[in-house]
Amino acid sequence: MKILGYAKTYIEYLKTPKGKRDAIDYAKAAICFFLTTLLILLIAILGGF
Repeated sequence: MKILGYAKTYIEYLKTPKGKRDAIDYAKAAICFFLTTLLILLIAILGGF
């Protein structure tokens, strides 16, 4: 039940202007990380290293 409390608090945080901005920043960072990892894997698979 503790997790539900954390989830509720996080949802409330996302409703604030700072929370929305932080969520967008975290999403951008996750996308950049994913794309960079994908690029490195593709280069490694195709024999670039």
